[in-house]
Amino acid sequence: MVWYVLGLGFCLRLLLAALIPPGYDEAYYVFYGRQLDLSYFDHPVAVGIWSWAGQQLGSNTLALRLPSLLSYTAALALLADATKRWYGKAAQLWLVLLGSSCPLLFICGGVLLLPDSPLLLGLALLLWWLSRHPVLTPSSAREALELGAIAAAITLSKYHAFIVLASLLVASLSTPRSRQQWSQPWPYLSLLFWAALAAPLWLWNIQHDWISFAFQSGRTGASNSFALGNSALFLLTQLGLLFPSVGLTLLSVLWPSHQGAWNVNPATPLLRMLSIPQLLVFAVLAGRMQVMASWLVPAWWIALPLASAWIASKGWNSRRVRGGVVLTGCTLPPLLLVAGLQMRWGILQSWIPTREDPSAQLMQPAEVRKALRANPEIWSAIQKADVIASHRYEIPGFLALALGKEGSRRFTTLSNDPRGFAYWPSLNPGATSQGVLIAPVEPGSPLNKRDFPKPVDQIKSLGTVTVQRAGQDALDLEVVSFEAGPGDYPWPYRRLRSEMPATRLHR
Repeated sequence: MVWYVLGLGFCLRLLLAALIPPGYDEAYYVFYGRQLDLSYFDHPVAVGIWSWAGQQLGSNTLALRLPSLLSYTAALALLADATKRWYGKAAQLWLVLLGSSCPLLFICGGVLLLPDSPLLLGLALLLWWLSRHPVLTPSSAREALELGAIAAAITLSKYHAFIVLASLLVASLSTPRSRQQWSQPWPYLSLLFWAALAAPLWLWNIQHDWISFAFQSGRTGASNSFALGNSALFLLTQLGLLFPSVGLTLLSVLWPSHQGAWNVNPATPLLRMLSIPQLLVFAVLAGRMQVMASWLVPAWWIALPLASAWIASKGWNSRRVRGGVVLTGCTLPPLLLVAGLQMRWGILQSWIPTREDPSAQLMQPAEVRKALRANPEIWSAIQKADVIASHRYEIPGFLALALGKEGSRRFTTLSNDPRGFAYWPSLNPGATSQGVLIAPVEPGSPLNKRDFPKPVDQIKSLGTVTVQRAGQDALDLEVVSFEAGPGDYPWPYRRLRSEMPATRLHR
């Protein structure tokens, strides 16, 4: 039955992956797969490996997402096995049901190309290992190397790993038996092996003045004020994205007020210690800054075994359990299907006109290519260009997907928020580059009237094209040509660290 549910969940996610247009972050992560050695600015390298693997499978959006589809299934299987060891077979079945019916988890971790996909696989492997080693600390060289390797895999997935690993360290010091293990060399060997395997992250940041950590810490310090209402709204939004019946269950099991054998199981306090700190950190941050919906995905993922154990303890005879299953099963699949069809073909055009639908800006690569080819002057300029750019960091990814093999030239962004483009090969600082800049039309602010810093010069308007969705005009793109002379483009990240040498920013 577990494998049957896993198969059905994979089919549902495969359908959604085929329907939903590429997202902003996914389009941007296309370049992570092309620049594995330079992809540490926003996230560690794992999402780049997922992107690279997807691009080896094909040049379309579905191929790009296949590694996420497969890794989420593997992660659910590992987490289900850990849950079975902790709480029994009934909890194992409920876990795969919950993991396959929780939109925030399976979309972020198992449909879209996001860093959450490798992170959830690494966390599942960590919990699977912990279910076999209840002392929490390694007691042999083999166990030390295993735990160090798993910790490194998580670290190379997303910076959330530091909260999880710090929580695990605290948990390993919380009982006399686990504390005693620290008198042995194996925990220290595990730490050493973790640091060695995660060395690419440290080395890249050392070579680039720790810019990745400076950028991320700068985001968390965005505001000195705190609004409790924003934190409450963030949590309410999370419950909605998890789906209310699932979200309320996940939130409730994190507090130790329940009765039953599952609540006194040694695994229960461990899972709470790994998930609650994340919940608190991001709830507090939500009161000071914008927190992305996916940032709590690892916390809910770790809480899944707790929710599964609670449901298993209640059993099918519980009215609350039956009601939650009926509500989720009857409403969630149709809602997801309608959402996917709307984003792909705008089936709610009569109620939500395409021009007013934000999802219409998630451009289908085929439609972008069609729109560009329809204008001979623009298409000719693209064919001759050395560089294709935009003034938003996510747009070049859509262009790369649209152009396919014809887009094997360099891509970049000419903006104040270039992210990893500040480190990837783009403009040639030693020679003149001919480029084309493409961006959504902004009324009153045409691209050819904007001031771009040197070495960008000779900006000339080539016109506009209209990208359609299901035959309806969805988004206008403005196209200009430009010339970039010799010299480095003045990326803004040097302002994060006043002492940062400008030459280091263009490697």
